Amino acid sequence: MTRIIVDSTCDLPQAFAEEYGIVTLPLHVHVEDREYLDGVTITTNEVYAAMRRGAVPTTSQVSMTDAYDTLAALAEAGDDLLYLAFSAKMSGTFALISHVLEEVSTLYPERRLRALDARGGSFATGLIAMEAAKAAKAGMDFADLTNRCKFLISHVEHVFVISDLTWMIRGGRVSKTMGYTANLLDIKPVLDVSDGEMEVIQKVRGRLKSMKRVAEIVAERAKNCPRQTIGITHADDLPAAETMRDLLAQKLPECDFLIEEIGAVLGVHLGIGGVGVFFFNQM
Repeated sequence: MTRIIVDSTCDLPQAFAEEYGIVTLPLHVHVEDREYLDGVTITTNEVYAAMRRGAVPTTSQVSMTDAYDTLAALAEAGDDLLYLAFSAKMSGTFALISHVLEEVSTLYPERRLRALDARGGSFATGLIAMEAAKAAKAGMDFADLTNRCKFLISHVEHVFVISDLTWMIRGGRVSKTMGYTANLLDIKPVLDVSDGEMEVIQKVRGRLKSMKRVAEIVAERAKNCPRQTIGITHADDLPAAETMRDLLAQKLPECDFLIEEIGAVLGVHLGIGGVGVFFFNQM
């Protein structure tokens, strides 16, 4: 059997992950001089609460020891392993996991072990993991499954809007001048991920207008896949995610929608209040 593995920057329904045996390795979150395992020893809501108190959390990649212990145990149990890693341009996790799998392969040379750079994260990786897990359960060959994931990685889309740049200012991810000016003028940056890196593609004044613009972009890019599952994530703002779902449902009525809260690691970097949409332009 091929086991699908992700890290905690991947967002997907927990019930699905449990049903299909998807394994998640946690990144680390540092809050107020303490280190936590994302989703294990600290919850996303606890991280957001700290941010509201004025804390500026930081993050770090998966522990090499934890990765080795988990992946070696899975290989020993008889599984082939396919790891979908957070973008290599935004984290060192892909490089670390690739190194760990090389070590594990010396102990279990009969196992097929592979890490893929998902060139993104959040529910984009989640959608790929869900497709991969279903294909693996149906018995797809490891090489075919790997190629299928490469195709999906090349055709998954991330489009999201940041509602408040305060946390990105605090974290030094945007300049104070740019951030304060955007907040003052109610300008909401719309971003996507291109070749593993986030980029601003538009700046829209007003939150509802920015969400409507995201829905327009998604509908245009998803036109070749009018029947698919679209993932929506939010950073502690479920009503905004539901508004986004309703806007999308008007334009893509044959799609299904899943809403998840974005994980703590990405929430730290993007701030509270963001909404993201994840989908395929080809399948």
